[in-house]
Amino acid sequence: MRGNRQTSSDRRGRGLPGGRAPSRARLRPRSAAARLLLALLVSGPVVALLTAVPAPAQPPGPELFAVDPRDPQELWAAIDYLVQTRQAAKAVPYLERFSKAEVSDEALAAIRERYGIGSILRLADDRATARYAEPLVARFAEASRRYATMPERLAALTAELTGSPQEQNFAVAGLREAGPYAVPAILEAMQKPGVPPEARALYVKNLGRLDRSTVPALLAAVEADDPAVAADAADALGRIGEPTAVPFLTYAAAAPGTPAPVKEAARAAIARLTGRPYGSRGHAPERVLSDAAWRFHRHEVEFPSDPVIVWAWDADRKVPAPRAMKKADAERALGLKLADQAVRLAPGDLDARAARASLALEGAVERVGFNDFPGKEQAAFDAAAKEGPGVLAEVLRRAAADGKDDLAAAAAMALARDIRPEDLARDGRPHPLVDALVAPGRRTQLAAARAIANLDPKGPFPGSSRVVPALARFLAAEPPPRAVVIDSNANRGSQVAGALSGLGYYALMELEGGQGFLAAADSADTELVFVAHALEGNRAWTLTDVLTNLKRDARTANLPVYVYGPLHLDVERPSIPRNFPGVKFIVQPVSPEVLGQLLGGRPSRLTPADRSRYAAEAASLLAKIAGRPDGPFAADLAAAGPALIFALNIPESRESAAAALAEVPTTGAQRSLADIVLDPAYEAPYRAAAARHLARSIARFGPLVSGDQETQLVADASSEPDAAAREAIAAAVSSLRARASGNTRTKSDASAPAPRAPGR
Repeated sequence: MRGNRQTSSDRRGRGLPGGRAPSRARLRPRSAAARLLLALLVSGPVVALLTAVPAPAQPPGPELFAVDPRDPQELWAAIDYLVQTRQAAKAVPYLERFSKAEVSDEALAAIRERYGIGSILRLADDRATARYAEPLVARFAEASRRYATMPERLAALTAELTGSPQEQNFAVAGLREAGPYAVPAILEAMQKPGVPPEARALYVKNLGRLDRSTVPALLAAVEADDPAVAADAADALGRIGEPTAVPFLTYAAAAPGTPAPVKEAARAAIARLTGRPYGSRGHAPERVLSDAAWRFHRHEVEFPSDPVIVWAWDADRKVPAPRAMKKADAERALGLKLADQAVRLAPGDLDARAARASLALEGAVERVGFNDFPGKEQAAFDAAAKEGPGVLAEVLRRAAADGKDDLAAAAAMALARDIRPEDLARDGRPHPLVDALVAPGRRTQLAAARAIANLDPKGPFPGSSRVVPALARFLAAEPPPRAVVIDSNANRGSQVAGALSGLGYYALMELEGGQGFLAAADSADTELVFVAHALEGNRAWTLTDVLTNLKRDARTANLPVYVYGPLHLDVERPSIPRNFPGVKFIVQPVSPEVLGQLLGGRPSRLTPADRSRYAAEAASLLAKIAGRPDGPFAADLAAAGPALIFALNIPESRESAAAALAEVPTTGAQRSLADIVLDPAYEAPYRAAAARHLARSIARFGPLVSGDQETQLVADASSEPDAAAREAIAAAVSSLRARASGNTRTKSDASAPAPRAPGR
């Protein structure tokens, strides 16, 4: 075959890969001249020495080349020789020419076959040639891939699979170079009319001798319409020995409608891959499928590249076909496929349905962006809502625990569509929406608070006191996200806390487990908890105690929890993820950069536009709550007073904040409203609205304004130039006079100020 070194004359023209050239180390003579001659005479007498040169201390350089290297083979012979003889700087002109030359894939493949990948990688060892190493490695690799997958080459190699044992061995070696692209060629040959049974058996046997790179294409072939092809693909997968194929074989092994030959082959393959008879693994098929779907959803499956080549069965061509996809799309497509199969096997399985709904909902949000959801993905939103409260509550819980803020918020929005106020107090425990008020994600918190406020519950329910504080958090300046580190070793814990601080977290370290738990539960801004794998000298709480309390308390149950320590904690402490779902192991980080890679990025922060919009909505919801003085949240409004006062100066939220402050029975709330009314820097319409809210506050709670404020209000009631504002201020003064008898302070305590000029 072109570009392959043939080992004997009887194999010429057969399209078979040749053996490797003998080791260069074994053939290298001792003298420098002989080394030069061997290095340059690699493909015939293309470069030669003019005369014999005695062995000098320094190996001969290009100045002694009889002819200047010209074609790709000659150029690389010179490059390889000069680099190996430590004359890398002299190889640069030849590298320049080689890099700019148009070299065929066949020629590049032949050079790589002759010299090996080490000849290219050695370029990185010298400063003079290092910049050529990476682009040339990529160029050779891509050329080798294209060459290995040439249709005529694959056809020639596939034809040899039914030949002698030696021919089969050579063909399998060549087809392995093509990776998954060898599978369609072999299946196509197998399905040709007139293929005798003994030839088909050889095709199937050699299909199972390919390497693990062929697994994606073979898994696609398990879904072939022809049961014989599907069974042969399953059989090959079992003999190749890649355990990650088990979930993708599970549906064929368990589904009632699977043809008997395919079911038998899939079960035999699973037994071979797991080392146990099918059905004795202790996990129901739907659980195997849903667990695998969650792994894709959580980005726990490694892919060789991005984009990813995903294989699917082409019913028209009757072979597997590749399709390039972004990594995120591939994760979602494969996860959805497995989750859907799990639901088909067990339609009532909550875990499977939650996995399917979660993957579909996240995909919809990512397609249009959170701010355009559900408006531009109404069909996906409706489909999610139809899953029902039980499934959506599980989606919300898992998304919050996984730190998927957008998904959790979308699940909260869908869950809110089909619940009633009485559902909030149904079983005596906080509803999932209530738990979401303290989830580690601002969008989730607001979506949950919005849903609960809009339900307009008439009475208290478990966790009802969390609603107002959750909304109030959106009115203040956004604090940095908190991370709690629990470690009895101060030096080790400080290192982890420092790495978290470098990522933008406010890191709080506690030496004792109980204090660490309280620190995590204390603030809804806590986004992460890190716990040392060994709490040395900790007499109060062990690691198990810390994890138990974190996962049982509603305030911390949804927080991402990481147990850090040395490598292989999953082997040393296998019971932790089993007993505490959602807890993850992480290698102790040594820097913010390393920690960022382990966590998958820095903490998400709201954009300024999002903060303004969310503050306005939170203020509006608080105003709505304030308008229901008999509701379950009225008693909590006083605690939101400082945040509402702060929001009076935010243009997007100030009017709603003023309306809410009218229902807050504190001196600070009423006097802040009076300050707005009396400040001429504010627009007249805003001051008029504040005056109306001030009048309501005085009517409800009596006069709490200062003496100076009262005196100025009386003056402005007649001197305010804006008619609407003047009328509203007069109403506030009327409320003051109506409640004067209940005020311990008398108007005579305040001196009358001079009226303001009408044109102020």
